Amino acid sequence: MLNAFTIDLEDWIQSTYDNSRSITHFVHDNTIKLLELLDDKNTKATFFVLGLVAEAYPDLIREVHKRGHEIASHGYGHKLVFTQSPEEFKDDIKHSIDTVGSITNSKILGYRAPDFSIISESLWALEILDELGIKYDSSIYPIKNPRYGIPGWPREPKKVDNSDLIEFPISTITLFDINLPFVGGGYTRLLPYPVMAFGIRHLNANGMPVNLYMHPYELNDSELKRLDIDISFKQMLSQGLNRKKVYSRISTLLTQFTFGTITEALQNMRLL
Repeated sequence: MLNAFTIDLEDWIQSTYDNSRSITHFVHDNTIKLLELLDDKNTKATFFVLGLVAEAYPDLIREVHKRGHEIASHGYGHKLVFTQSPEEFKDDIKHSIDTVGSITNSKILGYRAPDFSIISESLWALEILDELGIKYDSSIYPIKNPRYGIPGWPREPKKVDNSDLIEFPISTITLFDINLPFVGGGYTRLLPYPVMAFGIRHLNANGMPVNLYMHPYELNDSELKRLDIDISFKQMLSQGLNRKKVYSRISTLLTQFTFGTITEALQNMRLL
């Protein structure tokens, strides 16, 4: 089964540490490393590009596009959806689409909210995405989490009610009727590889493609130590633990399972 491999193309210091920070060269270097890995595994992916990154490194976005990967929107400034008004959110999306689309001269079909911040209180965002012509969203994490998530949301890709928009949620497995994360982002660092492989096989066996996400910075195990900022021990641990294992784990996943873009995965399911 064709699974979706997705990347939130953002810079750690701006997206996670301080939104007011400038984009650094790390995002360029980390993304090139990831592109080379994808080339080596003959895999195409969907890159959810942050508008600020596109402005800072337009040639990088052109390179991603030139290598045949799908370009989608991650918003403009990495502002959480539920902290914005509907008008602010709409302006942010428009700014992002215009910025990224003009660099690649391509139509932007997809969107993912920063930190999966389309939650129960901000579901109004889906209507705006549909209004703006976005074909699919990948912002909802159907888990219970202090920062994000809608536990009762359907786990499989499907059209949003009364809309042409398709929601492709981040993948979970279910244990005792509880949805649990098992792969992507920090979970790729922290969970044993057999757990991730089991989850993918289980979902695929039940006819469900996996939506795997990551960030380019997760391939760089020295970045946090090289930044000229004060990072607490707790944040260093939560953001940096096991980064050394990510490259090999992703490489193995791309070898053992079949991945492509979100558009390809949805087309295979006849949803797009």
